[in-house]
Amino acid sequence: MAGSPGIINTQAHTAVTVGSSSTAVLSASETASYRLMVNDSDEVIYINLGGTAAANTGIRLNASGGSYEMSVAGGNWFNGAITAICASGSKKLLVTQGTA
Repeated sequence: MAGSPGIINTQAHTAVTVGSSSTAVLSASETASYRLMVNDSDEVIYINLGGTAAANTGIRLNASGGSYEMSVAGGNWFNGAITAICASGSKKLLVTQGTA
């Protein structure tokens, strides 16, 4: 059912290359209602909700599959811009964003 809470009808998957300086991961979105970020690298990645990413601050995504999921239905929704950083750079962060 389109527009139902908790139902994601459209999703977009991307792979973002995270640098050793703050890297844009997702832009602010007024229409999205689901976001998932999965660390597909061998190094810790830190994400920041709404600001500049910095090492050892924000939300830590452990290497080899560490993840963070946000949804309206889950009660932890954030629709602002998201940035990420890692120590050596050139690491992959898998990103999914969905709309109801």
